[in-house]
Amino acid sequence: METINNIDSGCPYTLSDYLFAMQQYNLVYNSDFRYFSNQTSNATISGFGIPDGWIYANGNLSSDIGFDVNTNQCVIEKINPTRPMVFLQNLHEFPRWQEMLLGQYVTAKVCLDLSADTEVSIVFTDGIDTNTVTKNDSGAIEIEIQLRISKRAKQVTLSIESATIGATIGISRVYANVGKVALPNLPCIVQGVIGERKQYLATETAPAEELSLCQKSGELSENYTRLDTVLQYRYGKGANGRSLLPNIGGYFSRAWDNVAKVDPDADARVAWEESKITGNHVSTLQKDEFLEHDHGLDFAPNKTVKITGQTPTMIINATLTSETNKIGGNETRAINITELYTIKWA
Repeated sequence: METINNIDSGCPYTLSDYLFAMQQYNLVYNSDFRYFSNQTSNATISGFGIPDGWIYANGNLSSDIGFDVNTNQCVIEKINPTRPMVFLQNLHEFPRWQEMLLGQYVTAKVCLDLSADTEVSIVFTDGIDTNTVTKNDSGAIEIEIQLRISKRAKQVTLSIESATIGATIGISRVYANVGKVALPNLPCIVQGVIGERKQYLATETAPAEELSLCQKSGELSENYTRLDTVLQYRYGKGANGRSLLPNIGGYFSRAWDNVAKVDPDADARVAWEESKITGNHVSTLQKDEFLEHDHGLDFAPNKTVKITGQTPTMIINATLTSETNKIGGNETRAINITELYTIKWA
């Protein structure tokens, strides 16, 4: 693997550089860390967990990462002394990324707040070439890094790495775009929120940025790490350790009961197929059922009843039973129309 030199940060940008960059997109999803789909609490930093779209590796200690609501920073702390911390995102995960990125300069900027004497490296790689910038500093710093994407690239990955024991690393923003200058306020290449469900009335084919939820369940491939960080095995884990995508074809949806107490059996909800999540949580399953009810007959045993308009009387014996005629179809359902459900991955 070839390592190239860092860009000269003292080199001034031209007007053309700025104009070109202004027409681009931010390749970093969740660049300011506003999305935490799997947070368990907002009272503590660790309660937020790993931000959507990002991959964190430090001995699988997820409690080491979260979000500080006071500083609006993603915070990584208590670094595992046995291995370096790696915090990364795959920037190539959007349709036809090769047409946009191959052969182009991509520039990124990482805004950090470091505890005392912290060594941190920003690593930018496309699998062919790699650029690394390392700083040993403290306080608020910004690191800019640039890479020309090889025409043979199979990926584009940006990572923040550190082996400093006991360090606390605050990350306020990370952004990257095609061009020689990184701009902070460009629209993201991902329009919307990864993991949101869409539905369509006039097609059976999912758009390029989405995956169908009306097809056979399967494990996400290595090309969908951003979506994987959102699902987090909510519908089960595959043989390769990635999340399973559910097949919800034919199912009706129900809003999460949460604290509404509208669903009287919310706590008894069961896990979806390969999942381990049960109870009153998103993604759990509930079997079909009739509300308990009676079909009573308003008479007493052996009661004499006079049939209107007739002279004879009829004796009804309640101890005898009879069967009703079978009516209905194969399921209980409301009037409905079929739609294509999809989930957004890019």
